[in-house]
Amino acid sequence: MIRRKQPATVVLCATAPRQAITGRSRAWLESVRSVAVPVTWAVGIDTLSDIAGQDHGLDLALDIPPAACGSRSRLREILLRGRDLMPDLAAVVLRGPTPAANRGVLVEEGIGVAVVAAFEEESRGNRRPAPKGWACRNPVWGLWEVLVTPARPAGIAGWLGFGGIPRLSSGGLHVLRTDGVSVGNNGAASLAPRLERWISWAGQQRFRGTASVVPLSLLPRLISGVDREVVGRSVLRAA
Repeated sequence: MIRRKQPATVVLCATAPRQAITGRSRAWLESVRSVAVPVTWAVGIDTLSDIAGQDHGLDLALDIPPAACGSRSRLREILLRGRDLMPDLAAVVLRGPTPAANRGVLVEEGIGVAVVAAFEEESRGNRRPAPKGWACRNPVWGLWEVLVTPARPAGIAGWLGFGGIPRLSSGGLHVLRTDGVSVGNNGAASLAPRLERWISWAGQQRFRGTASVVPLSLLPRLISGVDREVVGRSVLRAA
């Protein structure tokens, strides 16, 4: 009997425009609602303020700037503002070194998963084991850090705009980050070319049954095993 390979898990994390988009958020939101696979949008606190209360139906993660990552008081202030705007906020993207004490602030403010570019050496170990092949860790109870998948060497793939797309490992986790949307002075919004190609690639992998594409907010449940079997079965049925 031939064993079917377990599908990889892919998370696409795209950065929303960081510039002020007040009055233009509708164009940005309309440009991302119809994408073919789940995408998590990393939004700054100002962008979150601009779209709060709108029925956008997007998976959002709060984009934490480097200065706030290193400041316990500033980090808590941003998280409290984010929680007021989005009560179910559960995911963040950290763009700077985050001391262990500050990771505790994340948990205290209800954050369950954080995207990081690198694991901090300062750690008290892994509180819970991660699934085999998944670059993630549980440095404090209640918080999973997930590592951005390193980009493949550019070469011809980078020249064609496919740089950063990983070779999928069976049952592995791949978290991809890129710029997501640009908003022009005329208010028109469009997906970044790389994100468009990544969405197309992820859709093909899902159709083939080689990957499930999930939002960032689902990862804590997948890591703990609560939803892994269900997601895997749905991908295999699609194949």
